[in-house]
Amino acid sequence: MIFVYGDDSADEKRQRVCSVAIVAGLEEHWKELEAQWVARNGTIPFHARDCESDQGDYRIFCHQQNKELYKDLAMMLASSKLIGRAVSIDLIAQRNIFSQAPDIAYYKAFAELLEAVQGLCLYFRQPAKLKFDISARDEYNAGSIYQQFRDNCPEIFDLFASEIIFGRAKECPRLQAADMLAFEGMKALDNVIGPKKRPERKSWKALAAGDRFQVHCYSREYFEDLWQKMPELNEKMGYSEDDYWRWLKEKNRQPSISSLVDFTDWKFKQKQKK
Repeated sequence: MIFVYGDDSADEKRQRVCSVAIVAGLEEHWKELEAQWVARNGTIPFHARDCESDQGDYRIFCHQQNKELYKDLAMMLASSKLIGRAVSIDLIAQRNIFSQAPDIAYYKAFAELLEAVQGLCLYFRQPAKLKFDISARDEYNAGSIYQQFRDNCPEIFDLFASEIIFGRAKECPRLQAADMLAFEGMKALDNVIGPKKRPERKSWKALAAGDRFQVHCYSREYFEDLWQKMPELNEKMGYSEDDYWRWLKEKNRQPSISSLVDFTDWKFKQKQKK
C-alpha cells in the first residue's frame, strides 16, 4: 500500500499563488521519516509558513532557531525515500485571462495530483490510500472529484481506496511534510511572479536535487495557450458553456464549483452511454 498525504499553501493574501502538494511512500518509508520528524519538532506541530516567518508557535524562538529547524526538516525530507509532487498556479494570470470563470485553481491542482498518484500506483504496483488537509469549505468538492476520478476509471478503481480521508496537519506529522512541500512549491512560483523576485531557495534546491520531489507551475503562458485552445477542447469534450447553463436551469441549480463538478460528471456518464 502507498500512503499519500496532501496539503496546500498560498501567498499571505491568497491572491497570487495557490499550491497543492502530495508526499507519498510505503509505510516503512514513512515510519523512518516520522520518527526523526517528531523528535526534531518536539511538542510543536510543524507549520512551514509560521516557522519561516517566526509566527504562531514559533514566536517564542529567535529567527536563527526557526531557520535551523526548517533547514533540518527540509534535509530530512530530501534524504528520505519518499516521493513528492507539487502543483502551483498563478492566480493573477488565471483571473486576468479567464476573468468570468470560477476559481478552480485548487481543484485543478488536486485533480492533477490524483493523476500523479495513479502513476505511482502503476510504478510500485501497489494501491494507494490518500489523506489530505483541506479546508472544510473544499472537502465536499475534493471528495466528489476523488470519487468521480476513481469510479469513472475502471483501470484505477482497485488502485485507489474507496474514500479519501481528511485530517489536520497539526495532528499528523505526515501531513506536516506535505505542508512543507506545498509551501516550497508556492514559493518556487511566487518568487518568480511576486512583487519581490528572489533566487531559488536553498531548501527547494535540497528537495529537488534527487528528482524525487518536483513542482509543476502553471503561469501566464499556460493560461494564454489554454484560452486559444478552448473551442477545440470544448468540441473534444462534447460540451460548451451553453450546455452548462442549460443544465443548471434544468436542475434548478446555481453556478458553483460543486455544480461544475457534478455537470462534468453528468456529461462524462452521458458520453459513456453513447
